[in-house]
Amino acid sequence: MPTPLFGGDDTFVQQLRLAAQAHRAGRLEEAITSYLKLLAVRPYHAELHNNLGVALRLAGKLEASVSHHRLSLAADPDNPALHSNLGNALRAANRLDEAVKHHFHSITLNRDYGEGFFNLALCLRDLGRIDEAVGCLGRALALNPDNRRARVELALALLMRGELAQGFAAYEARKRLPETPAPDFRQPAWDGAPIGGKRILLYPEQGLGDVLLFVRFARELKRRGATVIVLCQALLKDLLGTVDFIDHVVAEGEPLPDFDLHASMVSLPHLCRADFDAPALQAPYLKAPVDSRIKLGRIEKAKLSVGIYWAGMPGRPQDRQRSVPFGRFMEFSGDPELLLFSLQGGVHQKDIQTFGAGGLVHDVGRGIFDFAEAATALSQLDLLISIDAPIAHLAAAMGIQTWVLSPSTVDWRWQLGGTRAPWYPSARLFRQPRPGDWDAVFADVRRELEQLKRRS
Repeated sequence: MPTPLFGGDDTFVQQLRLAAQAHRAGRLEEAITSYLKLLAVRPYHAELHNNLGVALRLAGKLEASVSHHRLSLAADPDNPALHSNLGNALRAANRLDEAVKHHFHSITLNRDYGEGFFNLALCLRDLGRIDEAVGCLGRALALNPDNRRARVELALALLMRGELAQGFAAYEARKRLPETPAPDFRQPAWDGAPIGGKRILLYPEQGLGDVLLFVRFARELKRRGATVIVLCQALLKDLLGTVDFIDHVVAEGEPLPDFDLHASMVSLPHLCRADFDAPALQAPYLKAPVDSRIKLGRIEKAKLSVGIYWAGMPGRPQDRQRSVPFGRFMEFSGDPELLLFSLQGGVHQKDIQTFGAGGLVHDVGRGIFDFAEAATALSQLDLLISIDAPIAHLAAAMGIQTWVLSPSTVDWRWQLGGTRAPWYPSARLFRQPRPGDWDAVFADVRRELEQLKRRS
């Protein structure tokens, strides 16, 4: 007989507890290794397969995660939590219809299972079934009023439904989540009170795209008589330094000037009580600097200069869904009426050479080191075709014609108006009709390109 790894049930339970502690602490590889060792002695243990499935999902190993959750359910088929966790793994793998079935089964087994209603709501929202998602989130909150994450997800659902004032007010609940820590400033936060004569520091709470989107609201603070100081990522400093309604720009890590109040840029729509239909919010508000070394050429027969951007950060599940294989953009090459420029940054710049496209796509991205230079390149284009990335926010904020290629699950910032976003009159959304269907997206883009060429 083989020597057992563990002496008995008590030892197994203790080892499972230690593996779960590593899991909760974020030491995923350690937890996964421990769970796999435990499987050698308990191959049909429902909790073990469930825990391993969750850890694998968080580590981005989605198909293995789904399989372990199926094994968990096989051992305990009437457990609502196990159905819901399988639904979470399927959602992460972008298999939304299957995910909905398991989440729905979880609340059928237990009509008071608040987590099941919450997880079902996320899938329904991903599918664009916003009204049903709002209903499920309401039920989740009725069962657990202290569920802060449900309040934040409800806010995002309202924003996706176009209820901007109510949605941004509700979105303030994100500040009570552990991943949104309060800034370490001794000065008080601005609460929307009169601000004339005050110096206010606006800080970035989330990513580059959100700074580019929400910095427009600084114009309203300037109109009310404030001195506006913007703290931003270093890549944005020179770009924002050209904005006429910002008095001072500071990059992260630099000494801060004196200020009286502070506010997150993401909170500005709520704090300003913004009129989202106001012409000032529709007008372009970012521009390229006057001097730049970035110069794009023209070719006599080319009717359109088109920028392309196809890939997000490697290794992030959300960016994997957003990214488009570079080969799809090769469909536009070989057309003498199109002059293609890549603004792609990072490791995916090498895709141009991998596909032998160096003579078809001009690699501008390799020479762009910040967003001021990117703005200069964009200002010389007729059109940008991009995935949902900060470069798309920049182009749209400059008033440049921007076509955003989106997976079927659209980020709330773009879904507000269906194919249009109210922030950006020059932007248009091309959305997958079903998960993974880039064929339909590129068929639409090709048709629109032909029309655009005829008008040029």
